[in-house]
Amino acid sequence: MDLAEAIPRLSLQKYKMKATITASSVISPQHTNSAHGFPQEINEIISDHLSCLEPDYGTIINPIQLRRMPRILKMGLASAQLCINRAGGISPDAIIVGTGLGCLDNLEKFLLEVLDNHEHITSVLPFIYSTHNAVAAQIAMLLKNYNYNITYCHRGFSFESALQDALMQIEEKQAKHVMVGGIDECTHDFMLIHSYLGYWKQPLSNLQLLNERSPGTIAGEGSAFFMLSAETGNGGPGVSIEGLHTFFTPSSATYIDTTKEIDLFLGNIGLDKRDIDSVMFGLNGNLASDASYYTLQKNFFSDSTNFLYYKHLCGEYYTASAFAMWLASVILTGRHIPDVVKLNNRPDKHLSNILIYNHIHNTEHSLIFLNYGRI
Repeated sequence: MDLAEAIPRLSLQKYKMKATITASSVISPQHTNSAHGFPQEINEIISDHLSCLEPDYGTIINPIQLRRMPRILKMGLASAQLCINRAGGISPDAIIVGTGLGCLDNLEKFLLEVLDNHEHITSVLPFIYSTHNAVAAQIAMLLKNYNYNITYCHRGFSFESALQDALMQIEEKQAKHVMVGGIDECTHDFMLIHSYLGYWKQPLSNLQLLNERSPGTIAGEGSAFFMLSAETGNGGPGVSIEGLHTFFTPSSATYIDTTKEIDLFLGNIGLDKRDIDSVMFGLNGNLASDASYYTLQKNFFSDSTNFLYYKHLCGEYYTASAFAMWLASVILTGRHIPDVVKLNNRPDKHLSNILIYNHIHNTEHSLIFLNYGRI
C-alpha cells in the first residue's frame, strides 16, 4: 500500500456535528480581552515571542483568590468568566479545555521545590497548580460547577480534541451549553529548549512575520473560550461550527495527500472546495512548513477565495487554532475582513463561511469549518 492510500487510515475522526457559538472571549497578545469584535489597534511587537496583554484580573476574579494563583490560571479563569458573562451568565453543562503544555511552568517550580527540600513540600498548592487539568478544575471550583469536566493534552490536536468532545456532547444531547477552551502559556524553558532545535526566528516585528524569508517562527500564547449551544443565540443567526476534521501524516506527506483529506472532509459535510468563501491558513513564517499552505492557495482553491492568516497576531503555540476560531467567528459576525489578516486582496461581499486549516510540522493537521447564519 502506498502512502496516499495509507494516510486516510491515519485520520483520527470525521465529524458532521454542529453547534452555534453563542459567546466567546480571548486573552491574546492583541487588545482582545475587552473587545467584542476585532480590536481597533494592532499590537506590533519586535521579539522572538508574543506575550499576552492581560486584563486587570481583580475586576474579574476575587482578589483573595488571585494572591497565589499562577499566571496561566489567571488567564484561563479570566477568559472563561468573560465568556460566561457574555453568554448571559449561563452555567455550562460541560467544561472542556485543550492545552498542549498545561501548567508546565508550575510543574517545573513544583519539581524544583521537591528537589531543593529533599522530597518534602511546604505547601500542597504548587502540586495542585502543576497538573494539566488545573485550569478546567479551577474554573469549575470558581463557578461551583459539578458537571462534566475534562482536559485534553494532545499536542497540536489539543484544542481540536476538546472541540470534538464538545460537539459530541451537544450532538448526543448530553449537554445543552458547553464551554470549550484552548490555552497555552509560553515559558522560558520551553523557549530555551526549542531554540536549540531552531524553532524561533531572531527578534523581528510580528507584522513582518511572512516577509522574513528564514527558518523558524515567533512563539506565542493565549487563552480562548467559547460557549457552544445546539440553539442560536437571542440575537438571531450567528456563527456555527459545521465541521471538524483532524488527521495525521508522516512529515514526508505530499500536497496530493493533504488535498485528498480536504476533499474528503468537505464531501462529508456536503460541500465542495468551490463552496468555500474564505480559507484561514496557519502560516507562521517558517519556510519549510509554510510551503504547503502556499501550494494549496495556488493549486487547489479557487482564485476568488479570500485567503487569511493569523499567527502574526498571536504567535505559534499548540492551541493557536483556538485564536483562529475566535478570529474567524468575529470576521463572519462583522461581515468584514481586516486588512491585517488578508493574504490576498478580495472584496468582502462573499463572506458566509471560513475554513480554518492548520498543521504542526506538516504532521498534525486540522480543519474547522465555520458558517454564518445556518445551523
